Amino acid sequence: MGFMEPQITKRVKWYEIETDNGSTYYVEADCAMKVEELADYAPEGCGKPVQATLIVGHGARLSAPGYMDCTDWTVFETAKGAASFLLETYYDSPDDEMTEDEREESAWLASID
Repeated sequence: MGFMEPQITKRVKWYEIETDNGSTYYVEADCAMKVEELADYAPEGCGKPVQATLIVGHGARLSAPGYMDCTDWTVFETAKGAASFLLETYYDSPDDEMTEDEREESAWLASID
């Protein structure tokens, strides 16, 4: 991860967007006022939106504070589900291969209920 830090949102409204190539991406509902604007938030190579569903959940991603770098949002029903996803996806190295910051972030994520 290096300079990337985990982020988990409060429980908020999201658009879950399915695309013409089978991809799914998420946009926080207050970012886009009209469903037609959702294509503006599509990750590169994701395809054109074909269906948008309003859902409620906790967003999870890695982000570089002060930079534009971040992973795509993934949304879960619970904060614990979001934390588990981040742990399994990005913090799966043995402790002795992690930096001190990564060990602290991993411990924080593991403590989320």
